[in-house]
Amino acid sequence: MEELGAFDLHAAFLRRAERDIKSFLEAFAIRLEQSLPGQVEVHRKKDSLFAKTQHVVGITIHLGANRFVLENSGHGLHLSRCNEVRGIVLKNEELQLPDWLSSLNKELGAMSANMAGAQGLLHEFLMN
Repeated sequence: MEELGAFDLHAAFLRRAERDIKSFLEAFAIRLEQSLPGQVEVHRKKDSLFAKTQHVVGITIHLGANRFVLENSGHGLHLSRCNEVRGIVLKNEELQLPDWLSSLNKELGAMSANMAGAQGLLHEFLMN
């Protein structure tokens, strides 16, 4: 009998997580669009034929040679990281959400460090 209670609890958690994913994706998409203009593509779909509301079905982030893709198929999230050179995909990795977020954060950190270094060199060049 206790197993049935645990099953119901897990099923309820999964239903709630499914509803929360739409809110998470919308907030994440807005934050990315504001933080990385020109580097983020957000794909939205209308909730129904005549609906005015939309929901996020995908996010693509272009960072240097890497492209981070998040797709919500309705059956869960599909996350990948692609390494591209001149439009040709050299490597495509499917990742779990924690790994995808960690990789995205690491790439943003590396780009930020490069920009800070370039800014310092430019400042030094202009001041001498």
